[in-house]
Amino acid sequence: MSTLPTMLLLGGIIIEIAIASAFLTYYFNVTNLGSRLAAEALAAARAGVDDALIKIVRNRNFTAYPEPYEVQITGGRVASVTVCKDLLPSEPECAGVGKSKITSKASALNKRSKIEAILTVEPEGKVSVDSIKEVPF
Repeated sequence: MSTLPTMLLLGGIIIEIAIASAFLTYYFNVTNLGSRLAAEALAAARAGVDDALIKIVRNRNFTAYPEPYEVQITGGRVASVTVCKDLLPSEPECAGVGKSKITSKASALNKRSKIEAILTVEPEGKVSVDSIKEVPF
């Protein structure tokens, strides 16, 4: 007579352990996926900055303001890139006279990344990078 309650108790414990392990497996997979997506969004945004930098080096008068252009990244990611050149510092998207500001935004599912770069473009054609930083989206 005592075997039935014992079997039910052991069965309940085994089912509880199985549910807990399934939950932990799901949690670890979601955490790893989130980290991977954040890294992909950051890499896509950086690729957008690099593309704009190449365009500025090739043509020091290059601009893409206020309408951004898109850069297709391997893996289906897209970076939206804005390049603002020689406008007043009062404009939020611009860095000032003699400077170019690159703003690249990218996303991977629910993870987003935004990188801004400030460049000094001299009339002779020399381009130097003043700063590159990730900023809050």
